[in-house]
Amino acid sequence: MQAALELADEAAAAGEVPVGAVVVYDGRIVGRGFNQPIRAQDPTAHAEIVALREAARTLGNYRLTGAHLYVTVEPCLMCIGAAIHARVSTIVNLPLIKI
Repeated sequence: MQAALELADEAAAAGEVPVGAVVVYDGRIVGRGFNQPIRAQDPTAHAEIVALREAARTLGNYRLTGAHLYVTVEPCLMCIGAAIHARVSTIVNLPLIKI
């Protein structure tokens, strides 16, 4: 989760919504992403989607069975759908804490 938090900081520094995500498979990070819809001019460039795409390229398969997605916020419906389609085993997100 620490890597995802660092990616969220990168997103914030780039003027994006501060969300970070990593995909872990077999104990190693195989995909990383931070929110970048403004930079990429792509409404689907959420941190989770970017991380899932990188993981699929790294593993040579979009099916990520056995992988774990760590994200700094609760994923939106699009990102949950992508994770389900990719067959991610678990999604771990930080709770929203109101201050």
